[in-house]
Amino acid sequence: MGRTMTMTDPLFNPGDVFKGYVVEKVLGSGASGTVWLVRHEFLDTLFALKTMDAGPGEGRNERAKRFVREAKLASRIKHPNLAEVHDAGYDTERGLYYLVMDYVEGDTLRTAIALGGPMEESQAVDAILQVCDVLALAGRFGMVHRDLKPENIIITRDGSAMLLDFGIAKATERLDSLVTMANTVFGTPSYIAPEQAADSSAVSPSADVYSLGIMLFEMLAGRTPWTGKSPVEIMMEVMDPKEIPDVRTLAPSVSAETADILRRMCTKKAEERLQSADAVIEEFAKCGHTAKINSGRKAAAEETEESMDALLAKYGNVAAADDGPAPARRSKLPWLAIAIAAAIAATAAILLLVIP
Repeated sequence: MGRTMTMTDPLFNPGDVFKGYVVEKVLGSGASGTVWLVRHEFLDTLFALKTMDAGPGEGRNERAKRFVREAKLASRIKHPNLAEVHDAGYDTERGLYYLVMDYVEGDTLRTAIALGGPMEESQAVDAILQVCDVLALAGRFGMVHRDLKPENIIITRDGSAMLLDFGIAKATERLDSLVTMANTVFGTPSYIAPEQAADSSAVSPSADVYSLGIMLFEMLAGRTPWTGKSPVEIMMEVMDPKEIPDVRTLAPSVSAETADILRRMCTKKAEERLQSADAVIEEFAKCGHTAKINSGRKAAAEETEESMDALLAKYGNVAAADDGPAPARRSKLPWLAIAIAAAIAATAAILLLVIP
């Protein structure tokens, strides 16, 4: 049985040794786990260690399966702009899943925008095309990322864009029981496509195109197209049929060609949007923009054309240690429910102020 961690009982302390890696410090944490900077005890090389304590209770089994699935699928996709997975497993003593990946030095795209402001058009487009090239390769396995955001992209010292996380990716053309539950939202409000906000179980690669388009808008303008101050307000703008503004209203120097491609990446109706990362690459190529990839991309190991169906059939029965109960089915349009709850809370607060 793994131990239970508390805020006063950190998983690791600097200097701790885990699976042959010396822990240096925490790099970050989120819903899918915690990332640590570690140094290989023998090679003296830095890596990133991602850990996930599946935790007790509802949803434990699905969280663990999603983590295992990320490790296995990410290890099969080799691309110079994707952090490579080197090792993964389950530690029974600590009760956690872990994976070891490349440590990528640089700033997140979020930090780069916050510190540097709007980017030059050529730099922004090149970064988006590098990520598109990763997604186009992943598309050979029928994968949709579903959580593209500035925090998941590192801008390295040489200006390359590195994609870090495939933690909530799903398979297309079939129901992926390891990741998708009907009527469940995955993603981040500012970058989530409208159809994904309604139900992420039916998203296509065009949802990733939408997320990339919003990031491109932010890179060029210094902010997203949304004016809302809270996740609920932003989600209401996302779900509104009104299209996003022309990026040139905030960044007049952007070329008409780039502005038009961005518009087609972010069309609210999925069927009217550019449908894939490959399509985005093709459209920018017409304008003379091509991705600057450090070395040729490779499909998976041995350049096989193994389908996602085959991968899921192979890995679909991976069970988490001490599987917990299956997660409860979530209601449809959860962001709408959040908005209604927020409105009720706001109304109650007003009444408390005006009623003596």
